[in-house]
Amino acid sequence: MQPLLKLTNITRSYGAIQALRGANFEIMPGEVIGLVGENGAGKSTMVKIISGFDSGFKGEYVLNGEALHFSSPIQAERAGIAVAQQELSLIKTMSVAENIFLAGDKVPTFATMRSLGRMAKPFLEEVGLGHIDPRIATERLSVGEQHLIEVARLLAHDPQLLILDEPTAALGESDSIRILDMVNRLSARGKSIVYVSHRMDEIFKISNRIIVLRDGESQEPRQAADLDVNSLVELMLGRELNNMFPVRTPITKTGEPMMKVENLWPDRFLERISFDIYPGEILGLAGQLGSGTGDILSAIAGMTKTRDGNLVFKGHNFLPKTPKEAIDAGIAYCSEDRKHDGLFLGRPISDNLSSTALGKLSTWGIRSDAKEKAMVSENAVKFTVDSSRLAQEAGVLSGGNQQKVALAKWLAIEPDIILVNEPTRGVDVGARAEIYQKLRELADGGAAIVVASTDIQEITNLPDRVITVYRGIQIGEIALEDMTAATILKEITDPFDETGLLEGELA
Repeated sequence: MQPLLKLTNITRSYGAIQALRGANFEIMPGEVIGLVGENGAGKSTMVKIISGFDSGFKGEYVLNGEALHFSSPIQAERAGIAVAQQELSLIKTMSVAENIFLAGDKVPTFATMRSLGRMAKPFLEEVGLGHIDPRIATERLSVGEQHLIEVARLLAHDPQLLILDEPTAALGESDSIRILDMVNRLSARGKSIVYVSHRMDEIFKISNRIIVLRDGESQEPRQAADLDVNSLVELMLGRELNNMFPVRTPITKTGEPMMKVENLWPDRFLERISFDIYPGEILGLAGQLGSGTGDILSAIAGMTKTRDGNLVFKGHNFLPKTPKEAIDAGIAYCSEDRKHDGLFLGRPISDNLSSTALGKLSTWGIRSDAKEKAMVSENAVKFTVDSSRLAQEAGVLSGGNQQKVALAKWLAIEPDIILVNEPTRGVDVGARAEIYQKLRELADGGAAIVVASTDIQEITNLPDRVITVYRGIQIGEIALEDMTAATILKEITDPFDETGLLEGELA
């Protein structure tokens, strides 16, 4: 059987940057290929070339045995290639059916909402959303369901090859499972799928073969069954990664907590929450997307309002009304969206690293270049940020390096508590290991780290203790010795028994 698509000796340069260096790629009909690599390895460039968004490459591109060179994504789409980008392209105020038939050759000239709904139904069933009314507004669906609608829209064009670029990066566990189930169904129907993801567990669950890109070069395709996480990471990095997560030892809680969260009631929570935060530990907040774990962090950081409650910080009552109050008190907050409110993308890396402590670096409003340079250099080293690139804009960095800068900038205030929402979203495996290690080192140095994450592997293996949250309700606390993925998943997806009481409440 010949490959559906085969790319040979693909080279692509952007000025002095060599994005791809003689890379190869192939996929068979009905096959699921996992495309993996570190940030900056060339995955995005390969996807753009396959889908017709980048025509400036050199090399051979063969689809169904025919040599082609697309000059636009429309040509690729007409040839049967569709790509679902990480960012949704839906118009949320329009109905589901309208979004599915918004563009393309098969859009009806005249249609009622009812007829459009009938036409949309088969495509919704293909992605597991047959129960959804095609006439409802898209904005009423969950983020995971919207991602599935995006794929249904592409299936309406009857593609041979579907590219899914980080489809679960912003999704919780249950919505991620829907995406994986959909991939299996489409593959069984003969569709070829390129699955791009940083989530190793997903790659192994659904891929037939895995293609690794490293520094713009492709490695020999491997059967997924012949690899494990460690061997795949070694292929991606070109070196052995001994442990993804730092070693944990049970924390002995002595003395008073650094912070006591007492009956805090964030705006979107159904009831009050209470827990303690101790120095020297990493505390995890586990929950699905939209469960409210991020709201807890933003409330403690003074980012959002609370209806009620109190914080006891270092023995004193303290509930910040603004982020500045929290920062001045030594509370750092790293949001889940580094591009939106975590970094100044258009400013140099050095400016980002000093941005949280301009008062410490200034006298009468005049910043000391010498003080700034010394502090920036020191903190860049601590988070393995390349000191030779400090003059470059933060926006040119890979996702992993951007996240390291977003975290490293808080070292300037010497924080006592560091709140981190989704610490490694969109971050490659090598940078993940570095970030986990740095968080552990900060905890070992006496800081209290609080991490909110929807990544079940991360929230199971990084924290010393986990607080579980389900739809705006605090469920329980899991100690290190009881911490397993199954235990956490049960509490964040199905914590109630048939009588509606918390499990164990009747005991």
